[in-house]
Amino acid sequence: MTTLWAVHDDKLVPVSRTALDQEKRLEGWLEADPSMLGLDIMLIGRQVTTPNGGRIDLLGLDRKGGLTILELKRDKTPRDIVAQLLDYASWVRTLTTKEVHEIASSYLKRPLATAFSEAFDSPLPVNLNTSHSMVAIASELDESSKRIVEYLATEHGININTAFFNFFKEGDKEYMTADWLMSQEEVDERSAAKKQAPWSGLWYVNVGDGSTRSWEDCRKYGFIAAGDGRRYSQPLENL
Repeated sequence: MTTLWAVHDDKLVPVSRTALDQEKRLEGWLEADPSMLGLDIMLIGRQVTTPNGGRIDLLGLDRKGGLTILELKRDKTPRDIVAQLLDYASWVRTLTTKEVHEIASSYLKRPLATAFSEAFDSPLPVNLNTSHSMVAIASELDESSKRIVEYLATEHGININTAFFNFFKEGDKEYMTADWLMSQEEVDERSAAKKQAPWSGLWYVNVGDGSTRSWEDCRKYGFIAAGDGRRYSQPLENL
């Protein structure tokens, strides 16, 4: 459990941990800035209705065109939120590129391609929803639910994780901290490894040869560079 102290007169004073009065506030904060969780996504839907009558709290799109389901615990039991995430994912995985565009355009009130380019400084992938991930958002989960989430992620390579929020209050000031059950980067890597062919043992990239950079310089000085936007630099980060 996270503990928070305030410094008063060079002394540490513990700040009281409290429950958030309305989880809709948290949903609003996440909608305004999903990077508060460290997620590199843009939101394309809020309270997205599924065919069976469910409502996905927040639906995001990452820079590779994959979808991310964000579900807040609210008044659901810990096991309910895990089951609900899996239920939502079973529907999300069926969404076509056209349907993703329709959901996004309805929420964004403008073309998805325009919003995506502004968010990621790169063009929208032609094919969307080639992968999906799930994030349960809660102040706490019981040990059984944690084991279930860890089992799905580590043993089966399912991209599922839990983000925890702790709220504190000192007078009229409020504070919040966030943490993950597992490293999201490792969860992403395990999930991707399940779907990819075995690595050939070779890495390769394309390097421009023109007025701004020279292939001969790359060979001579031992570097590879990419510029002119995320469209070109992102492959190097993947490498």
